[in-house]
Amino acid sequence: MQTAIGSRRPAFARSPETQVFRLLILLIGFTSVLASPIEEAKLWEPVTWNFRNQSYSGNPFDLVAKATFTHTPSGRNIRTELFYDGNNTWKLRFTGTHTGRWNFVTESSDPELNGLNGEVEIHPNPGVPGFITNYGSKWGRLGIDQAFVPQYVMYCDPPTFYRNPERIDTDIHKSFVEHGFNGFHTTVVCRWFDLDKLRSNEIASASPNPDPHTFEALELLIRKVHAAGGVVHIWAWGDEQRRMTPKRWGLNGKVDRRLQRYICARLGPLPGWSMGYGFDLQEWVKEKDLRTWHEYMHSHLGWFHFLGGRAPDLTQIYDGLDYSSYQQHRPDYDIYVKAIEQYPDKPAFLEDRFRIRKGVYPEKDYDFNMTRRGLWHSTMAGGAANIWGNLLKPRPDGMSHPYPNEVQILTWSRFWKNRFRKELVRDNSLTDGVCLKVPGKLLVFYKENTNLVQMDLSELQKRPIQGLAVDTCRSYKETGIAGLKARPDQLFKAPRRSDWAVIVQAISKNN
Repeated sequence: MQTAIGSRRPAFARSPETQVFRLLILLIGFTSVLASPIEEAKLWEPVTWNFRNQSYSGNPFDLVAKATFTHTPSGRNIRTELFYDGNNTWKLRFTGTHTGRWNFVTESSDPELNGLNGEVEIHPNPGVPGFITNYGSKWGRLGIDQAFVPQYVMYCDPPTFYRNPERIDTDIHKSFVEHGFNGFHTTVVCRWFDLDKLRSNEIASASPNPDPHTFEALELLIRKVHAAGGVVHIWAWGDEQRRMTPKRWGLNGKVDRRLQRYICARLGPLPGWSMGYGFDLQEWVKEKDLRTWHEYMHSHLGWFHFLGGRAPDLTQIYDGLDYSSYQQHRPDYDIYVKAIEQYPDKPAFLEDRFRIRKGVYPEKDYDFNMTRRGLWHSTMAGGAANIWGNLLKPRPDGMSHPYPNEVQILTWSRFWKNRFRKELVRDNSLTDGVCLKVPGKLLVFYKENTNLVQMDLSELQKRPIQGLAVDTCRSYKETGIAGLKARPDQLFKAPRRSDWAVIVQAISKNN
């Protein structure tokens, strides 16, 4: 017998009496099943229904139960699946992408999970970002309709933050508020099947199920980071040499697809995450493997999430993925530009981890100054994502140490707040440095190791203009620039030699 339990509001319970009543309703011509009370949630806020099903005797992770959500005002549909969460309990999770009434109905070969229905009213949630999106080659967020540059910091492994919300809160404050990063990067590998097991040869089962504990940890991280306005990037797998892949059970085989469906059903409704297939993919993955994974995941994801898979240098194993991903060591500004321009209709991710280490891989490791400049290079090139980590003294949990130059990272973050716009385009013809602009409205110049920046401001002729400069090597401080004219021969004379960012914009009534 199936019953519904423990949603944010109690869902309906199907007793023998209600089963009879349901049959009578159907007999007299009504087609709806007894409905649960109407749930209420805000835009981008997940809501969950819980259903008990004590009669199913097979592998509960193989039981397929689908739900179709319909937006009453527009007729839009979102299809997702229920997922098993132990103790004879299946859950259905949904996140509204539009305000108004949504209703759902389920279908399954199992009679206890077939024909369930319910409704949820989605209310506005102003100022809250939704799912990750893109504007051409720029990363963006639904809900706030803004572009951003994902700058992830290496985060700890799932067992460390499992049921540890205080740890996540502390790390968010340190990494986001005090540093200015806007995302966490975490790696799961074979913990998908056992929270405490890293490698496939550590797992005894020939057909392992997803481990709900691992998903509980990821849910906590994703929800808290999203509430802080940030994003999470997940590496699903690692490399085969270290047995951090599903290859033992067959890529895209029964075990792998069982897991993929579970990821889609349980994490799919949560906004604010993306996923890379893993690292060193060129050693163990072929184009067909990535294509099959990508297509299967998106056929089960009710909500769009960016799925990618990195390749060495500026190549791609499979160019049909959602973002272009590269394992490029120490990319400079020109490499970032080239990476973005190769696939201008999708965002770019330089998906190596840019780690500060000493004597590990001298040809690719970073220092603090290279990190600071890397933030600016990737942004001024047009907005490519990166992963950063301070591993001078590696921690056992895999997380980056705080950066001693955190004020410089925070300067990057504060400068670009509300300034990295989706309309920005490159135009280096306007300067002896590099330039991003919103044509006729906004010009951003950047030049390193200088005390003089040449600027062509001719296109701002129709309005009064104002400018300011920021020394990117110091704590954030705006220096006003007086006497600027909308002419091609303008100069910013800095008070000292450093790396400078200059912004000049037309003044309007809204400024």
